[in-house]
Amino acid sequence: MSLLSLFQKKLGGRRVGTRVDCAEIPVLDLEDGPVYAVGDTHGSLSLYKELEACILCDAARFSGVATIVLLGDMVDRGTQTAALIDHLLRPPPPPLRRVCLRGNHEAMMLEYLGTPAANANWLDFGGAETLASYGISMDPDALRRGPERKLRQILAAHIPESHISFLRRTLPGLHVGAYMLAHAGADACAPLTAQPWQALLWGNEGLVAPNDLTLVHGHYITPHPEFSDRSINIDTGAYATGRLTSLRLIEGQAPAVLTLKDGSEFKKLSLLPKSY
Repeated sequence: MSLLSLFQKKLGGRRVGTRVDCAEIPVLDLEDGPVYAVGDTHGSLSLYKELEACILCDAARFSGVATIVLLGDMVDRGTQTAALIDHLLRPPPPPLRRVCLRGNHEAMMLEYLGTPAANANWLDFGGAETLASYGISMDPDALRRGPERKLRQILAAHIPESHISFLRRTLPGLHVGAYMLAHAGADACAPLTAQPWQALLWGNEGLVAPNDLTLVHGHYITPHPEFSDRSINIDTGAYATGRLTSLRLIEGQAPAVLTLKDGSEFKKLSLLPKSY
C-alpha cells in the first residue's frame, strides 16, 4: 500500500475536496526517516528534478525512508506543469517517497476543470500557462468567450484523467513531529482534525499552527527562507527566480535548509522549534 493510500485510509476513505469546509491533517512519523519539505514549484520541472537529485544524495546519509513533501502550488505560472505532474506520477528513485499537498493553485485548477465559465479568473493566475503546457494554446479571451460544452471537450482531449486524479488526491497538510506542513497557513484555534480549507490554501487565519507546532509553509514569495518563532516560509519563487528551497526535518535534530542556486549542501539553522 502506498504512503498516500495509508493517509487516505487514516482519513476514513473521505475524498479530500475543494468544497469541504474543513480537513483532517494526517500524521507522518519522523521516526520513519528524514522529511524534506519543498516550496512552491509552479511548473518548474527542471529545477525540481535537480533539487530531488540533491535530496537523494543527502538522504543517503541517514537511516530510514526519506519522504519528500511538496507544499502545494505544483501547477501554474511556470511552463512545465504537465511534465511536472507526469514526473510526480512516476515512482521516485528509491529509497525516496513523495507526498503532495494541495495549494490554492491546485484548488483553482480543479474548480476551473469542473466549471470553466464560472472560474475563468484562474486563467489570469497562471492557468493559461498550465493549459499551454498541455498543448492548449488558445488566447485566454477566446477561452472565456467559447461555449462551455466545446471548452469541456477541449480540456478532456488534452488533460489526462490521471492528472486530474492526482490533483484530487493531494493532501490538506501533514503533522510531522513538532511541525505542521501546509501550503499557506493554519488556524491556531481549530484542531488538527478540523482545519479550515481556506486557512490551509490561502492563509486566511494567519501563520500560527495549533498545539504549539511550528508551521512550515509556502505561498508567500520571499527572496530567502524566512524563520520566526512559529513559522518557516520556504517559497522562494522558483518559477520567477530560479530558486527552489527545501527544508530537512529529522527526529532530534535542528532543521536544515537547501536553496538550489546556493549550493547542494544543507546548512544547519540556528533557529530551533520550541519543542526541542
